[in-house]
Amino acid sequence: MLPLLVAFLNANIYFEKLTKQSLFNLSQAVETTRASRILIEELRVMERSARQFFVLHDGVLLNNYKQAHQRLIASINTLSQLPIAASQQQQLKQFSIQENSLFISISRANKNDLFDKVMVDTFSNLTVQAYEIINNNSVFLDKQSAVFKENVSYTKQLLFWQALTLIPLAILIAGLITWMISRPIRLMDSAIHQLGKGNYEYVAEINGPGDLRQLGQRLNWLRVALKDLHQKKQHFLQQSSHEFKTPLTAIREASELLSDGVGGKLSEQQLVITQILRDNSLRLQKMIEKLLNHTETQFNTLKLKPTDLALTEIVQDVTQAYALTIASKKLHIKQSIGNIVLHCDMPKLRTILDNLISNAVKFTPNNGEIHIFAKQSETMTIIEIIDTGPGFQGANKDELFEPFYRGERSYQSLVAGSGLGLFIAREAATVLAAEINLAPSTSGAHFILRLPIADLSP
Repeated sequence: MLPLLVAFLNANIYFEKLTKQSLFNLSQAVETTRASRILIEELRVMERSARQFFVLHDGVLLNNYKQAHQRLIASINTLSQLPIAASQQQQLKQFSIQENSLFISISRANKNDLFDKVMVDTFSNLTVQAYEIINNNSVFLDKQSAVFKENVSYTKQLLFWQALTLIPLAILIAGLITWMISRPIRLMDSAIHQLGKGNYEYVAEINGPGDLRQLGQRLNWLRVALKDLHQKKQHFLQQSSHEFKTPLTAIREASELLSDGVGGKLSEQQLVITQILRDNSLRLQKMIEKLLNHTETQFNTLKLKPTDLALTEIVQDVTQAYALTIASKKLHIKQSIGNIVLHCDMPKLRTILDNLISNAVKFTPNNGEIHIFAKQSETMTIIEIIDTGPGFQGANKDELFEPFYRGERSYQSLVAGSGLGLFIAREAATVLAAEINLAPSTSGAHFILRLPIADLSP
């Protein structure tokens, strides 16, 4: 703003000068015109009074002549004080001398004297001189007006070139300041992006204005704090992983002993329940180890191993793990999958379907229904899982996939949910270049999984 402010102040100074000059020229023109008009009028009054005096010999007429003379002298003095040319000053001086000589002659005249030819010629000569003075004044005023116009034109050009110079300079300064501000902002944006990716070693060197430098210091402080928190979390997970192994081992050993009949012979139904307990304890151990080692939620660091497998086999394997719960709640599983064969990382796809189906089994009430549909196009495989449970009406769709989000309704079960299922499912989908969305539904939950076929090819 500084160059524009300089231009504004400079323009005000020039405009003030032009205004003063304009007022001065106007005042001079008015004074010159008024004095010139008085000069002609009083000269006529003097000539008329003098002629009448020499005819009537009346003292009043002589007195009128003298008063007109005084007014004429005042007009001459006014004109002589104006800033006129030297030639005009000389004209006024000669006019004043000649008029004063005539005044002395008329003032000393007797009553019997006549208005002779010399007086007539003198008045005529004075009148001609008066008109010449007026014309010269007009010419001088015209010259002053022309000079004023030239000054106005010069000022306009000067201000134009000043604006033409200062506006680009202001734009250049603004661009420089913008660059000075945008560069550290881009660095901070990159630093925040690195923090979002979990890269706590990236140090942003923020230069620029003081506020941005201070903000950069705060950002580095946040990076160090997050790094420390991440290290503490990893340490906690490592300790927790070790602590979880002991009870899991006991559960596994107990289920193995029951299966082997150490505690007595089991009935067929008890064997099925024991087998489910054994299988799920093994599965739980694997899931907890993956989760606690932070490998299940960071799929980008894992190498994909795509294989070919029928979708019906994966769905059947997942639903079989929850066969006991499905039977106890008398749930109806309806499938419409067809002969769809997928080429992708099957453990990750199984993780996605396992979390979606387990949620459906968990939240669907007794005698409810779970629908599993699948269809395939040239570029996309779409899998839909719909249940008749309470659904997620009014819930924030983005929060559903956040870690540890359990929703507003609490579900009563033997083991409380951790709120990690949908988060893990979305992380797995991200690695598979897939997408999970919650579709609008009047009742129950309706999840849609979209798997791009092109991205899943080897």
